[in-house]
Amino acid sequence: MKIKKFQGKSFKEVLEIVKKELGPDAVILSSSSKKEPLSNRSYIEVTAAIDDGLDSAQDLGSKVYPEINSAFFKEIERLKTEVSLLRESVTKLFPCLDDLSKRGLYNFLIKNNVEPYLALMLIEKADNMNELREAIEKDLKICKNNFDEERGFIFYGLPGVGKTTTIFKMGQILRSTNDKIMILSVDSRISSVAYIKEIALKLKCEAKFVSEMRELYKIIHKEIDRKKILVDTPGDTNISVAAELKSILKDVPIKKCLIMDASMSMSSNTKALKKVDTGAVDCIGFSKIDLAQNYGSLYNLSVLSGKPVSFITSGAFGESQARVFPPNTIPNLIVGGVCEN
Repeated sequence: MKIKKFQGKSFKEVLEIVKKELGPDAVILSSSSKKEPLSNRSYIEVTAAIDDGLDSAQDLGSKVYPEINSAFFKEIERLKTEVSLLRESVTKLFPCLDDLSKRGLYNFLIKNNVEPYLALMLIEKADNMNELREAIEKDLKICKNNFDEERGFIFYGLPGVGKTTTIFKMGQILRSTNDKIMILSVDSRISSVAYIKEIALKLKCEAKFVSEMRELYKIIHKEIDRKKILVDTPGDTNISVAAELKSILKDVPIKKCLIMDASMSMSSNTKALKKVDTGAVDCIGFSKIDLAQNYGSLYNLSVLSGKPVSFITSGAFGESQARVFPPNTIPNLIVGGVCEN
């Protein structure tokens, strides 16, 4: 078998040279984009082969693998050509990917579940990990106040994302700073009522169950200057309660927060974003960070939602390791993969 390397300005040009020298039946083994060390000019290098003992690569396939017909080999060659052309096109559209260091950063972000188009924008601003961290920090939207500085929260989200557990985690921290707490719930399900009562007992605070939204408004206005208010809402696949309370709570001085499960897939969280009325939401919070496989979706969702991140939580209800982290932890999670207090 004869193997030879060919070079040219574009893949198309190299392909013509290969066909001219080795014939139309030559097999493309590999292709890559390189740069001349002195002039720094880019060129394409292709490694091709042809078997000297056979008339064509097609004959090679039919003799060595008689059970596979020639159409199969032709399809492989067609796909190789298309992939190489696609690689060349992508490199031209995004020149930064021609830089090996930036390509490494891009691959790193993709492995961490950052959306491809967001990853491309990030690597335009960064040449190394430190600069990448800085770029993420600049893009990340963060609430001005820490969660414990807010006067209260009302939590929205899909069923099971951790709204009620978040209330308990926040309550623990607020109690440790001697803040007075009141828990309100508009979820009348028996399991939810029992859960809220258990949390209120552990936190030694008052809990009220509200059936009318107008009543919720009155209680919040009455108690907001004396206590930190934490409001639980029913798990709703359409998150319709946010739109329902939008006008009622428009002048209420508490944060309307959409809870998103960090362990859920990006597509599931994106569906949740599309369902909620973002005009009824002030910020987003992430739960179950300890169960997440990667952390790029936190950055994705911050950018896509257009809303600032208020907090990140980890651990289940009752766990000693349950924590609430500030949003500026996200760059560390993505770049370093660690969650710091």
